[in-house]
Amino acid sequence: MKKSIFKDVIVFLVMLAIVAVVCWFLPDSIPFHFNEQGEADLVVNKWFLLLGTVIPYSAYIQFFRKRKGGK
Repeated sequence: MKKSIFKDVIVFLVMLAIVAVVCWFLPDSIPFHFNEQGEADLVVNKWFLLLGTVIPYSAYIQFFRKRKGGK
């Protein structure tokens, strides 16, 4: 059980590191939401994108992690 948790933490940290490297090369402010005229009405700091690491990690949990019970 501990080996599985260790592997999950390593996978999450690798994903977080990849997103951090990508964020390093982005401009300081990123348009995040656009209105119907095509103008950015929500601009966020580039490091806000680190919160998006949860999305690929949840896909990893759903599709690639071994389930208990043999399935």
